[in-house]
Amino acid sequence: MFLLNVPATIVALGLFFFIDELTGFEVNVFQFPEPFGFIFTYFAALPLILVTAQVVTKAIINDVLILKGPCPNCGTENLSFYGTILSIESGGATNNVKCANCKTVMVYDSKTRLITLPDS
Repeated sequence: MFLLNVPATIVALGLFFFIDELTGFEVNVFQFPEPFGFIFTYFAALPLILVTAQVVTKAIINDVLILKGPCPNCGTENLSFYGTILSIESGGATNNVKCANCKTVMVYDSKTRLITLPDS
């Protein structure tokens, strides 16, 4: 879940740097001696940047569930995403995932959170 917020955090941090550049590096209203003013400004802005990143991420990606588990045959970790990205749904309660290592087809079930092999 942490990695889903990284792109929005980078955008929010870039926006903050841009606003700081536009104001001539006068974003902070407190005048502290040289290294402390910079540190205070960015540590005070960090919670605002993180909240902005979470709001942007939740606006783009809704109902996130990422299932991660080993392949029953070879043990390689595989991922399956469930959720909505910009109003496009992932496709249902089950996903068919092919193992990256041994090419075995697995069925990921988001309701029971089980990884099974399909019935042949």
